[in-house]
Amino acid sequence: MPGLLKMIGLPDMPMLSVVIVLTMIVLSALLIGWLADLLLDEAGFGVMFNTGITLVGAFAGAWLWHRYGIPTRFPAEALRAAIATGSGLLLLIAMAVIRP
Repeated sequence: MPGLLKMIGLPDMPMLSVVIVLTMIVLSALLIGWLADLLLDEAGFGVMFNTGITLVGAFAGAWLWHRYGIPTRFPAEALRAAIATGSGLLLLIAMAVIRP
């Protein structure tokens, strides 16, 4: 578990903190999935698939930024959160556009 946390850029934390952080991530992803379902209407995939696609995009974006990130003057945590949110939404919108 510590290796997975470090891979996505999170520090080594006690198990209770990990559970709280993962709960916050899943609940916020469900909220974003629900909002995306409202906005995309017929082009959406449903709340659960929107949530899954957003989480996959967010983890991929955070991992890529952690691996290849360009140094900036912004706080690393805020920048990682913005990158994760943006990449999750970008993947969701790209899949909605490409969807046959």
